[in-house]
Amino acid sequence: MSVDEELDRRRDQEEGEITPDRIERLRRRIGLPQPFRDASFEFASVDVLRNYARCICEIDPLYRDADYARATAWGSFAAQPTFLFYMGVSEEVEFSEELLATGRGDPLSGVHAWYGGEDVEWFARIEENDRLKARKELDSVELKQGRMGGEAVHEVYKTSYWNQNGTLVGVRRMRVVRVERSKARSEGKNLGLDVPHRYSVEEMAAIDADYEREYIRGAEPRFWEDVEIGEEIIPLVRGPYTTTSYILFAEGTGPRNDFHRAHSDAYQYRKLHPRAFPLNDLGYPDTIARVHWERDMAIRAGLPESYDFGGERVTWLSIAATHWMGDAGFLRRLKMKLHGFCFVGDTVWIRGSVVAKRIDEGQHVVDIDLAAINHRSESIASGTATIVLPVRGESTALLLN
Repeated sequence: MSVDEELDRRRDQEEGEITPDRIERLRRRIGLPQPFRDASFEFASVDVLRNYARCICEIDPLYRDADYARATAWGSFAAQPTFLFYMGVSEEVEFSEELLATGRGDPLSGVHAWYGGEDVEWFARIEENDRLKARKELDSVELKQGRMGGEAVHEVYKTSYWNQNGTLVGVRRMRVVRVERSKARSEGKNLGLDVPHRYSVEEMAAIDADYEREYIRGAEPRFWEDVEIGEEIIPLVRGPYTTTSYILFAEGTGPRNDFHRAHSDAYQYRKLHPRAFPLNDLGYPDTIARVHWERDMAIRAGLPESYDFGGERVTWLSIAATHWMGDAGFLRRLKMKLHGFCFVGDTVWIRGSVVAKRIDEGQHVVDIDLAAINHRSESIASGTATIVLPVRGESTALLLN
């Protein structure tokens, strides 16, 4: 057997399968609190919040400039809403007997995981120096026909967050889609795409013109009374997507998962979770997260090119919403799904329009349907943002009451 054949054999052994017994083991975890590793960020310091905004490419001074934020009606500096995902010290510190009875590790180890979407509700802002605690549990497990080939397991994880005052800050439901890599490769659904795209001078000039049009409502209040159904937002452009974009996102979100490890840290982790560090084409293990910056690993997952982290698109939709609502608004909910991938070289426009306007439990809210459309005219994410807006004669401080 040649060196390459031996490498292929070893790499195939690293890949997991979706089986009834593994799904049953996973389902036994539904509703059980799951202790998790140290939070990426325990405290919402000014430096951390400012850096997070910079690294998700949020240029709104409300989230970049503490002095500006303190001078608003809110009177304090607060996090861009999606920072919630990267905070929270685990409320649970020990594995329960019920959880241990399901076995250690991921029941679907070796089965690839795609970021499928979010349903997030916010009830309070994360303000400077806040400390959050969090409770995480598996909310549901569904078996569906996968778009990438074969069966897909949809896992939804629910995490609730409280601040140091006991105030419920938010509830997050994150969807993860699990697909066998071998079936995704054999399906080859995306392998025929022309990626990365090569841009002409004219195309880049058009993209730059859209960056010039980027609109931040800012200090001018957007009053609920003035909003019209059908009103469209000014599109927000993102791209062309680069590996640098991913590096920035990783820098701003910290060690958000267990797979960003190297050297001794990686060695200790992969002894326990070897399938999290599959072999590369040179014969040594490296993190599964390299699908986001290494083309060879992306191809093994059935894709033609490395691609974004799904959380980036969540931030893009949230930024489109917060730019539109202005300083006096409050993003109450974002429910969205990812439909595809943002590959290296892709350009994406976030478009949206107002679809509903109502009074809900005393709050004046609007719903905006949002969609992320790439340069191939494909929708790669869509969802609805629910926003609380001020009304004339009412203080911004009353928004959350």
